Amino acid sequence: MRRESMYVIYSNNSDLEGFQEMVGVRGKESRVYKSSEAKDKELLDFARDRYRDIDALVFLDIEREELIFLSEKVKEIDSDIYQLAVLEEVKKDEKLESDLDDVVRKEEWVETFLFKKLEDYFSKRKTRELRRTVSSIRGDLSIFIHDDPDLDAIASAMALEKICENEEVEVKTYFAGSFGHPETEMFMENTDFIIEKIDEDSVNEILKNTSRIAFVDFAEASLSDTIPDGVDPDMIIDHHQTNKDVRAKQYTELRSDVGAASTLMTNHLLQLDIDIPPVLASALLVGIRIDTNDYTKNISPSDYKVIPYLNAVADKDILEVLENSPIYSETFSAMGRAICNREFKDGVMTSFCGDISHKDDIAEIANFLLRERDIHTVLICGIKDDKIQMSARSKDLQLNVGKIMAKAYSEVGEGGGHPHAGGGEVDLNEFTDVDNAVKEVKKRFYDEVF
Repeated sequence: MRRESMYVIYSNNSDLEGFQEMVGVRGKESRVYKSSEAKDKELLDFARDRYRDIDALVFLDIEREELIFLSEKVKEIDSDIYQLAVLEEVKKDEKLESDLDDVVRKEEWVETFLFKKLEDYFSKRKTRELRRTVSSIRGDLSIFIHDDPDLDAIASAMALEKICENEEVEVKTYFAGSFGHPETEMFMENTDFIIEKIDEDSVNEILKNTSRIAFVDFAEASLSDTIPDGVDPDMIIDHHQTNKDVRAKQYTELRSDVGAASTLMTNHLLQLDIDIPPVLASALLVGIRIDTNDYTKNISPSDYKVIPYLNAVADKDILEVLENSPIYSETFSAMGRAICNREFKDGVMTSFCGDISHKDDIAEIANFLLRERDIHTVLICGIKDDKIQMSARSKDLQLNVGKIMAKAYSEVGEGGGHPHAGGGEVDLNEFTDVDNAVKEVKKRFYDEVF
């Protein structure tokens, strides 16, 4: 199974730091080899050793004979490695074209050009892979979204259902818990999208009888209170950061460089030329808005690319309803407790808000309290269903909150997220009482931040 984690550049141009920075933001590794006879051997040895990790091999400004030799050897090692040659002049050359996937003329802004070229290729490849996976299903697909789903999860499931319908595959979406966001509740009340609630008893029957399983907007069964640990999905589509090597049986798309799963699914629909109905466009658009905190956190060029299209297609009446969704009175109560319980350390605020009615309350509170003057990072925690739920936010560009949450809580629970927003949970049964649990949660967070 390919791990899709690396771009390799073989070039006469050793100054590609800008390209490597862009690739790093995308969450991938990059290697640059300076063209020479010694490096030829080093490159091929590396390809033999790490061929499953290499997404693409780019040849930049190297001689024709060397290019032909290396491309032939790499194709022998693994024909699935995408090989791109970037040359000053492009002429008809059957020998080159037989082993290379693409030959293009070099543009002035070579680093940006390379990055966009590779991203475009792999985006289209993932869509083709997703379509093949769906069309191969003989039977039905059960889509599971995370507990207490937000609109990003629901919209993404709706989009995957649309792709299944296009491939004539029977599909159904399931969730556990409640609708945590007021926007989610309002959307479900004002549309006819059907999503079935499950519990620990019903989920086992579904898992036993379904042909294929997809996790959407989450990646591990351990993140659900209902799905049994150890369930391996056939498909995973998620945008949250994790420090674990998570893989589905057939299709894995983990893209922490985008702000929302809705962005990934919008791209798939557009590339498959599937019409996006106004109701679905509304859900996808608001899903992106919510997960990026009104387009201010963890938003990426990929998000900005789909927003204008969705905005043009969306049902304006539904958008107005969702924009004016009420806030639960319980959320205000939890916010009041969080304000009273604030603790500070060198620009970092932590607070415990007690019992919460909706898991997403703490995210709302974290977003609000991050606005306090002289505060750059916030951790809010509360209790729901015998678990401490956590939400972290940061405007410090030197911190990656998603990685902090993953490192801090992976041994005692779950954690992850994005550079500026993250979440997690730990089981209260791991501690003697609530006070000790809250102290340990805060200590682990401080240890990683400082």
